[in-house]
Amino acid sequence: MASRKFSICLICDKEGFKWIPFLIKEWKIKYMYCNDEELKNCLVSTFGLVDTITNTNNNALKYIEGISNESIDLLFLALSTSTFHEFILEYVISQKKFFYIFSSNIPTWNIKKFEKYKSLINNFNPYTNIIYDVKEEFKNINKQFYWNIYNPILNERVFHNLKTGLNELGHIYGAQLECTFIPFTYQNEEVSNILFLRTILIMSLMEFLFDKPKSILAKCYSVNNEAASVQCVVANLLFESLNCNITISVNTFNKIFNLKVYGDNGFIEVTYSTEHNCKGKNMLYVCFQMKRCLNHYEYPNLFVEDAHQNALNELKYFIEEQVYTNKYINIHISAIYTSICLWKSNGTNIMLDNENNNNNDDNIDMIHMNKEHSCIAALKV
Repeated sequence: MASRKFSICLICDKEGFKWIPFLIKEWKIKYMYCNDEELKNCLVSTFGLVDTITNTNNNALKYIEGISNESIDLLFLALSTSTFHEFILEYVISQKKFFYIFSSNIPTWNIKKFEKYKSLINNFNPYTNIIYDVKEEFKNINKQFYWNIYNPILNERVFHNLKTGLNELGHIYGAQLECTFIPFTYQNEEVSNILFLRTILIMSLMEFLFDKPKSILAKCYSVNNEAASVQCVVANLLFESLNCNITISVNTFNKIFNLKVYGDNGFIEVTYSTEHNCKGKNMLYVCFQMKRCLNHYEYPNLFVEDAHQNALNELKYFIEEQVYTNKYINIHISAIYTSICLWKSNGTNIMLDNENNNNNDDNIDMIHMNKEHSCIAALKV
């Protein structure tokens, strides 16, 4: 007997051309909303979605309202970074729709939006308002990789492989990360401070790999010349048993993403560069490489990751096993708080044990701060 295909409600724009070819291989697109009538008809005819229930008007909220939670397995947002993308996520969260959600991009958020989402998420009662169904046996397994719709950098299977591979290193005593760009299209003109957003993404990755740091020591600075102004964050993160040094910069001409984790049994290196791009049919895939070295003399074991296909493979596994959790929310909120502390530190050591007091007047003032002649300006609110 053929297994049932999981049903998807797809909310899309032109990003649908990128994702639909992969989706229809494994899942049934039962519902599809597209507010561009011509584009919607093109998608239906191109991919043969004749049995898909599409929208008859441009009221997205009314369309989602009419879909029962039991009729679909996943709400899939194949949207460009836009206020509409942000609007849909805000509605789903505020209405406490029990959807499994996947988002292809990060929305265009500023600090005020982050705070709004945080308050919405905090209103959930984990015992009565279940956002993501979690089987009991998976709740306390740290090795499980949990899908994160807010943080695209975690949507790569390479980081799941890295987290699993950390066990092979024995005692981990150090990590270092250099990032001059992040190979995902979350940058948008509406984001006034890319450096701050990138810092949040990197902090989310660090907390996913090593839990929450005990303290941070950081400095934000800019290097100006006639051609451009390079803005940087240099930080040292102190965890329970290891130190992590990170350098994040924007407006540089080179494109580097390099993460190394050192342990007693060697090291693991994750890199990305334009040389790693993998060409597929009519598409350019974003690729990472992961090297595992037992010592400095061993030829590394190499894995090449295909971003789109592996993301979908992971998604298929998560739907089948139902290992979703709201842990992704906690990681992201924690990373935002850590990044704000980093922004506030400007060279001083900041302890992170006062997270529950992050609504005091100092932090409110800090969110709105704008230091003149400095790159340490928070996002516009």
